[in-house]
Amino acid sequence: MADHPPSTPARKPLLQDASPAPETVATHSRVLVTGGRTIKPEASRPVGTSWAPIIVLAFFQLGLLAAALAWGTTYVSRQVTNAKIGRSESGTGENTGALKNSLERANAQIAALQRQLDAQDEERARTQNRLQEMADRMALVIQQSSYAPTGDAPRISNADASQIAAMLPSVTPATGELILIKERNRLTSYADKAIATGSRESLQALVDAMMDPAMKHLIHAAQAEFKRVQAYYDMGIGIDPGYTLPVRELFKDTPVTREADLTPGQLHGLLQDQKQPWETRLRAAYLLRSSTEAETNSLLLKTLKDDPTLDVAKQAQITFENRVGRKFRLFDIPAIEAWWQAQGGDKPVLKMIEPGK
Repeated sequence: MADHPPSTPARKPLLQDASPAPETVATHSRVLVTGGRTIKPEASRPVGTSWAPIIVLAFFQLGLLAAALAWGTTYVSRQVTNAKIGRSESGTGENTGALKNSLERANAQIAALQRQLDAQDEERARTQNRLQEMADRMALVIQQSSYAPTGDAPRISNADASQIAAMLPSVTPATGELILIKERNRLTSYADKAIATGSRESLQALVDAMMDPAMKHLIHAAQAEFKRVQAYYDMGIGIDPGYTLPVRELFKDTPVTREADLTPGQLHGLLQDQKQPWETRLRAAYLLRSSTEAETNSLLLKTLKDDPTLDVAKQAQITFENRVGRKFRLFDIPAIEAWWQAQGGDKPVLKMIEPGK
């Protein structure tokens, strides 16, 4: 065999002259294969148009228009106001004379009123001086009438007597009536206070007036005022009918929780404790109706005579009457004491009445 040189395979060109087919190019533009995975190309995003400058410009134009409108409105308002002021100033000159006349008349009236007030002040001062003078004379008359003549008084001549009579103050009928009205009003005020506030001091003032010989010309007035107070407390009640003792607050250190569990000794303590409210003392006097202690009656009488509140004194008398079985006139302390002493004082109870009966 003839030796033939080894055939060398023909090399393929790296770049072929012929361009790939259009279909192949189109296929590569749509699909890209990498490592066995197919990746779709991202679609291109359209670029939007910006409206911000247009909106800003529109708002700016609106602002200018609003400012121009506001300025125009203000200008027109000023013109209208100036026109009105001009018209009012033209009319003011015509009314100036009338205003001056009105002011002059007002000043004249004020001056007349001031003169009247000054005259009233002077009259009031004179009246006060006269009242003070009458009060001084009344005090002097009362002071002189309080001295009773004695048997050792020296005899004086007629001339001396006339001089002394000239020195004594004179009490006119008008002054006497004024004194009487003042004293009568004072008695009425005592009764009013005794009824309104339950003041025992005011009632005692009426009793003192009835017993005072210097008040004999007003003894009927004092008795009438006393009976007015007596009638009020006979018919009236000053405490809430549903009131009960706050037992747990009053006796915190004891197991007592009800009024029925209180002992007579505890009720005695409440009745005598002036620091307790008057309602508490009144309720204690009511609950003592069933007490079996011998000293309860004496304690009730002491409360009737000494308690500063008339409501408590009234309840003490009612409880005392229920215990002894006898009725008395309200606040007739002398009669009650006389009867009690005649009975022997702290004797056993004659009659027992249970609470609520």
